[in-house]
Amino acid sequence: MEGRKFLAFDLGAESGRALVGILKDERLEVEEIHRFINKPIEILGRLYWNLPQIFHEIKEGIGKAFSKYPDIESIGIDTWGVDFGLVTKEGYLAGLPVCYRDHRTDEILNKAFKVMPRERIYSLTGIQIMQINTLFQLYSMVLENSSLFNATHKLLFMPDLFNFMLTGEMKTEFSIATTSQLYNPIKDAWEEELFEKFGIPMEIMPEVAMPGTEVGKISESIKREFNLKDVSVISPCGHDTACAVASVPAEGSDWAYISSGTWSLMGVEIKEPIINKDSLEANFTNEGGVNKTFRFLKNIMGLWLLQSVRRIWMKEGVELSYSEITNLAEETEPFQYFVNPDDDSFLNPPNMESAIKQFCKKTHQKVPKTKGEIIRCILESLAFRYKEVFETLEKLLGKHIRILHIVGGGSQNTLLSQFTADALDIPVITGPVEATAMGNIMIQAISRGAIKDLPHGRKIIKNSFEPVVYYPRDHERWEKEYKRYKEITS
Repeated sequence: MEGRKFLAFDLGAESGRALVGILKDERLEVEEIHRFINKPIEILGRLYWNLPQIFHEIKEGIGKAFSKYPDIESIGIDTWGVDFGLVTKEGYLAGLPVCYRDHRTDEILNKAFKVMPRERIYSLTGIQIMQINTLFQLYSMVLENSSLFNATHKLLFMPDLFNFMLTGEMKTEFSIATTSQLYNPIKDAWEEELFEKFGIPMEIMPEVAMPGTEVGKISESIKREFNLKDVSVISPCGHDTACAVASVPAEGSDWAYISSGTWSLMGVEIKEPIINKDSLEANFTNEGGVNKTFRFLKNIMGLWLLQSVRRIWMKEGVELSYSEITNLAEETEPFQYFVNPDDDSFLNPPNMESAIKQFCKKTHQKVPKTKGEIIRCILESLAFRYKEVFETLEKLLGKHIRILHIVGGGSQNTLLSQFTADALDIPVITGPVEATAMGNIMIQAISRGAIKDLPHGRKIIKNSFEPVVYYPRDHERWEKEYKRYKEITS
């Protein structure tokens, strides 16, 4: 097939994929080459990422991709944020990366705030305070008096770690570095005060490169294994949400986005970070993006709740497709049960269905019994949570947002998209589904000179898929129920 070709690995906290992007005639076609499950493993009470298995799957994707398309120009990897691996000066891995859902950071915030007040941490980083952030993961290691620090030469965030495993080069990329709560976006550098106060050795942090930087060439061993020529490994935006936002086919400045998947990330793209008392109180984050932009956003628990109950039902022998899930919810009476999707009890409970029922019981509601009731509770609650965050976002920006773009896999959830339009009372435009991969590929193509710049890339992406638009319905009913939702969940 003609056209310029790029290989993107989009690694999420649930699954990973290899996709080839084919750029031709001002359109981008994306073809999935390889898909695999990404599931953390518990060893002696600690939850780790199965790094050897993930890297094996990456190599499988490389083999399949180059077998079909030998003229692929470059490879780019994006992943979830905050997690990391440690590498010795000899280039060995110092253990497996720990998953952010591990319980080692339970209660860590109270301990951390005794070292440095919440307000000071936020003022230095502009990052949403969450127990999963890299700063707090590292501080939990300090409190354990971890011997791993003695062996560590460099800390590499997940996409940087895979880039190292492909090339032998140790660098980190701007967007993934900013998720850590260790980077000062005003100074544009690692924040010394944090490392000093929390007892974390600053010398383990690698140099920071901009999105689109070539990390290096693929290693000789992988070239031999797959009979490849020199192939560039490019760091697109290492953070998957940054790639997804780069691909939003939007124009003007009156739009917001949700990058929807396991997490829902709602925000706007801005040129300078917003770090003040109000953004701290609202716990909004300023994560780096392409062209030194910032994603001013809030992390919302997202479809994690739905994915979790679906897994429980599968273990019970009931395997529901997402269309069947939608049908069950549509057949269920609306506005019966509400939860706050961001409640700590939903971060990693032993049983998500039980956690939802317990929340309803604790907040003096009826307890959902059927699968349809559970599903509808999750989707309506998510839409109302989106509305809460959306209202805060408009207040912080001091302006009205007129359009919401939903990108990523969660944009395929038609019922949630409609509920979101209903709750927010604005049009919702969904797609592309492959936003993260498209952003990854677009940044590689810009780096290789195949696309002129970001506006040009977004125009190409807009030409490459058919969006679906949802318009608000029955807003008065949704507004009435929203007040009840806030009373129950606040």
